[in-house]
Amino acid sequence: MDIIKKLNSVGKAVFVKYYYQFKNESNQTCVAAITEPYTLNAKQSRTSSAKAIFREGMQLQALRIISQSSKVDPLTRKQASKIMIDEIAYYISHSN
Repeated sequence: MDIIKKLNSVGKAVFVKYYYQFKNESNQTCVAAITEPYTLNAKQSRTSSAKAIFREGMQLQALRIISQSSKVDPLTRKQASKIMIDEIAYYISHSN
């Protein structure tokens, strides 16, 4: 899977904003949660691409890419870094 292509399909800011919904919720719930004025098809497509990133276990790589991207606003980069740190800490604490 091309992580960059999938991430661009979701949108980096959207991936970060709805990270936990994409991770934990159903497709239908994720689509309903997206508040940006996208069409239903666009919301479904973004959700599908985000879910594919999780399915392939590439979410930490996606967060790293976002946190290092100069094309993303500083607040989104900071949020991506925080989520990444929280996720790594969670994996470490639950690996025993």
